[in-house]
Amino acid sequence: MRFVHKAGIVLAAGFAAAATLLAPVANAQPAVSAAPADCPKGYICGYKYSNYQHLMFRFSDCGILQEIPDGLNSGGSWYNNQSTGLKAKMYGKSKNLVYTTPGAPYGDPTADWGPVWYVKAC
Repeated sequence: MRFVHKAGIVLAAGFAAAATLLAPVANAQPAVSAAPADCPKGYICGYKYSNYQHLMFRFSDCGILQEIPDGLNSGGSWYNNQSTGLKAKMYGKSKNLVYTTPGAPYGDPTADWGPVWYVKAC
């Protein structure tokens, strides 16, 4: 999911805005029809580059807030390949909820990791 601050203010790298200040970009691309080969069933996977290129993490532990790896600062993509209907949650630096994914299976080939610091698989 790509985010734009509604007031048009550019956010400094590493700082996340509250979920109420973020809105999806109108031209967001739809999910791919099949999971990337390196994202097995039961995981949410994060990629450094768009179109599911350069796997950075696979998380599957429900209820555990996990820090995403260094190097995911902007751009990228993610795929939620957990059990059907499960939603992952993404949190900012202050552990504030930034985004909840649609139910699995679903992915965003052109996401922005800028406001995200942590992921809870489900």
